[in-house]
Amino acid sequence: MKAESQHDHRPSANALAARPHALPVYVAYDISDRRRRNCLRRLLLGFGEPVQESVFLCWLDATRQQRFDRLLDTFRRLPHVGDERIDCIRARADSVPPPAREWVIE
Repeated sequence: MKAESQHDHRPSANALAARPHALPVYVAYDISDRRRRNCLRRLLLGFGEPVQESVFLCWLDATRQQRFDRLLDTFRRLPHVGDERIDCIRARADSVPPPAREWVIE
């Protein structure tokens, strides 16, 4: 089990999914520059959790969606070298179960 540090202020998946009207959004990216890829990963950690190496599941309500769009737009405008692709795919709310509220240990 992952221990969270005292300095880790990222919201948990439970907190994100518990927000009223939060909708699941998959963000998939393919960025050739390692530093830029890590920068995007840090940005996405503030909105969701990784589900694969370069795929995140973010739970966004209207307020967080606006902030997410603004930060992602700013990120995309930054000068960079190499190829990149960032896709945001909105999932149906009932197609992705929200994260478990608690761990069950047997």
